[in-house]
Amino acid sequence: MAPLQVAMPVEKRALALVSDRVGLIIMAVIFSILVITAVILRFSARNVTKAGLRIDDWFAVVSLIFTLGLNGIFLAGTIEGVITGHSVVVNDLPVTNDLEILTQKYKYAYQTTEKIVFGLIKTTILLLWRRLFARSRRLVIICHVMIAIIAAWTVAFFFETVFQCGTRWSLNWAPIFVFLTMCTASLDVLTVFGVTDILTDLIILVMPIPLIWSLQMPQRKKIAVTGIFALGFFTIGAGIARLFYYLETSYHQKENPDFIADVTLTLLWSTIEVNVALIVCNLPVLGPIFRRFRSNVALISRRVGISSYWIDITKERTDDDAVNKGSHQLSDLSRTGNLSTIDGESGTVTSSSQQATRDTWGKGRATVASAGFSGGAEENPNHGPGILARTEISTTFEERSPLTV
Repeated sequence: MAPLQVAMPVEKRALALVSDRVGLIIMAVIFSILVITAVILRFSARNVTKAGLRIDDWFAVVSLIFTLGLNGIFLAGTIEGVITGHSVVVNDLPVTNDLEILTQKYKYAYQTTEKIVFGLIKTTILLLWRRLFARSRRLVIICHVMIAIIAAWTVAFFFETVFQCGTRWSLNWAPIFVFLTMCTASLDVLTVFGVTDILTDLIILVMPIPLIWSLQMPQRKKIAVTGIFALGFFTIGAGIARLFYYLETSYHQKENPDFIADVTLTLLWSTIEVNVALIVCNLPVLGPIFRRFRSNVALISRRVGISSYWIDITKERTDDDAVNKGSHQLSDLSRTGNLSTIDGESGTVTSSSQQATRDTWGKGRATVASAGFSGGAEENPNHGPGILARTEISTTFEERSPLTV
């Protein structure tokens, strides 16, 4: 009589199960939208700066194509029940069924594609470092060396994965115990792949940091730039999580006999790592987009009158009394943020010498200069409370009537 095949109870598993199929589908879709947006913004930033496209930009596009392909495999596997599925376990061993064979097929396609994706993203970042820090001959040489290493690393692991069962292709999706017996020592190979993936990521992320801190720039900017690069450490964290789950499920199979659930964990963290890595590798070039967005917010704030005040500064000179008066009023203004404290409602500091200046407005060309300030931190989040000053100067050829206060 055939043994009864029942699903493995959760309490017999050492690791938590991932069973939220809808959640993973949503995650894959959101990641796909984010990586597409990141690459589009990258090209928009290049267009803003009029700097033209470089090889790292095109590598980002190729990386995006393969990342979307990897997301597609993950999404299809989740929809078909491979990812978040479960093996039938009898006597602490998975029993071969159709779902296990399908899982092997998706695993083979995923692991083959991920080798290319990882290599492309790492190369994209290295090419970006080479362009951004081209004046540092030492860093450029290191970039070239690392590009060669990553190329060899990618090719080696890609072909090892493709031919892990030689040319007996059906063994790649054979029952798991047949696969482990007849094919190469894939457990050890994937362990080496995981370790070297984390190591190369760490080297690539750390490479530009010493150069950044040697530049002549405010420390606040150094911290901000370093913070952008530090986001890449989340990628390393995802790689470490993936390696942990792979080692735990591969070398402690008795405690984790649900083979399909084990595959779900490793593919999940691989997907997180790949997508976060592609997003992070685009962030360093998005500065022009962020600056334009901040400028647009400031412009809208000025137009709707949020914390913005303007003062006419087209005066040639002022007498001592007016200067002292204006200084005290500006001091009060910095505390109150109320423009009406300066010369009534006009917002101008007047003096006896201003009449001559006003009389010239009706003739020929004139230059208009205004100084403004923000009474709060809403308009520019990089500044704390206080006065944020700015000036605008424009030239006009039209005749203007004399100014009145």
